[in-house]
Amino acid sequence: MRGSGRLSHKLNGQGLELESAPDWKNGDTYPQPEMLNDTFWRWEFLRRRSDYREDWDKYFQSTYEYDVACANDPNHPTRYRKKVFSPDHPAFKARMPNSLEKYHLSGLPNPKISKPWMLSFDSNYGRMYFGQGPDWLGGGEEVSLCLSEWRVAAVFDLKKPLSPQIEKVKTDLSEWQKHQVGRNLERRKCREDWPLYLRVLDGVELGVSFREIGHRLLDINEDDVAEARIAQLYKQACQISLHFPV
Repeated sequence: MRGSGRLSHKLNGQGLELESAPDWKNGDTYPQPEMLNDTFWRWEFLRRRSDYREDWDKYFQSTYEYDVACANDPNHPTRYRKKVFSPDHPAFKARMPNSLEKYHLSGLPNPKISKPWMLSFDSNYGRMYFGQGPDWLGGGEEVSLCLSEWRVAAVFDLKKPLSPQIEKVKTDLSEWQKHQVGRNLERRKCREDWPLYLRVLDGVELGVSFREIGHRLLDINEDDVAEARIAQLYKQACQISLHFPV
């Protein structure tokens, strides 16, 4: 929809209308493994998530209305006037609290758009903080850290060799992950399977049964075998949607 910026999609088995709606039965309507970089492959999975689409619906209109109000307010404190993009524009990003924590995005692009502008996934983990004195972890001083669940902080001494410190942290983290999660998590990038995963996700979103998807996509004639195989693929596709391999 071009005028109001309302997202054209339906949930609960009625399908998702994308910018160029693919046909789950036709592999030629989907990107092939080498056609997209990891950023846009990650986006293909993310924009199919129902929670992402719900968050987009929740925040895009208020973001747009605020941007328009600021642009029309001559007293709004800004050094320059930025162009206001409508929600169906590739440059538009809906502002959502904690979007970096939940989606690794500073703003939410329209899930209907296949190629948002300046798409970049960030992370709030893997950052480095350097000791700066008595308020930092510098010379034996302590500072309290507020970490969310499943997060761990490690301290390194830059005046000592890094290799043994890194190896120790890797060993400790591996043991703690196995203890806390139940196993060590390693995700391989099986790009060859990603188009198939998208087709399975789209078929299920349309309300197609696992059996029919298995018959169509994998040419499996036995109903039970087809259902079991697609159930496995669907689970794997959902895992990639939630935890894209990086």
